[in-house]
Amino acid sequence: MKMVRLIVVSFFLMLISVQAMAEKVVVIVNAKNVQELNKQDIAAIYSDNIIQWDNGSKIKLYDLPEGSVLRDVFSKDVLGMSTGEAVREWLNRKITNSARNPPHSRTERLLLLTVKRNGNAIGYVSESAAKRSEGVRVVMTIDE
Repeated sequence: MKMVRLIVVSFFLMLISVQAMAEKVVVIVNAKNVQELNKQDIAAIYSDNIIQWDNGSKIKLYDLPEGSVLRDVFSKDVLGMSTGEAVREWLNRKITNSARNPPHSRTERLLLLTVKRNGNAIGYVSESAAKRSEGVRVVMTIDE
């Protein structure tokens, strides 16, 4: 019985992973944020090179947790590195006291709510989650 349960749970987890891998990743900002961003701008924001919006407000930076397939896609496509490498870069900045605008980690649901409520926030989520959420605007779609 335990073996059957283990197989069923493993199959379910595999289905979730396959669905997440097929899902597009979108970068979102608050719907009231009208600033246009390209891939280089987003990479610069997530690399701590740009820390303010054009209006002078400090950017609130949000990441999905380590282990998220969506974070892996974002890190590879936008930052040009693995999630582990991106995490190590931020840890190095924190240790050397050179991090100017470190990201905050949130689950997809909390990230959506945070960006919706904070006009200075930026993050990335699945395309389907962004479509279901009012109050956020997609500034870039990552096609894996």
